[in-house]
Amino acid sequence: MNNSSTDLTSEQLRQPLGPAFRVYFETTARLLDSLEKRLKQQMGLTLSEYNMLLLLSEAPEGRMRMGQLADAIVFSPSRLTYQVKVLSERGLVKRVKCPEDGRAWQTELTADGRRMFRRASIVHAKGVKGLFTDAVSDEQLSMIRQIFTQVSQNLDQVHEE
Repeated sequence: MNNSSTDLTSEQLRQPLGPAFRVYFETTARLLDSLEKRLKQQMGLTLSEYNMLLLLSEAPEGRMRMGQLADAIVFSPSRLTYQVKVLSERGLVKRVKCPEDGRAWQTELTADGRRMFRRASIVHAKGVKGLFTDAVSDEQLSMIRQIFTQVSQNLDQVHEE
């Protein structure tokens, strides 16, 4: 596996994305844009907001520490703080003191947030089905999962170095 630019051939340096990564990158951008447009039009949520509600709905007691949530959603702390403020103003989440550590803050899903998430998850699931899973076979879905599990593990290893 190549880990530095010095391991790349001249041809790879001229076309650093390569055909597989390029089609992945462009298709992912289009897919996420389409999914977000549906969520925005039907629910008034961005994909990031939906993802935050999803993470909180899966968390114990619907709560996560701010740092943990920022890591999970891949947001900077300041971006997460802003996003929590926006969703808080809409009544979907609230900031609460961490019971284990009074200095830390958590984001908690409200009852309105749970209702919004349930409705939005139907919109999102229909979009994912129509735009993604219906376009590929079960075998291909399994391959996609295997490939991106491997890429995720590589990202974890590279991040640790």
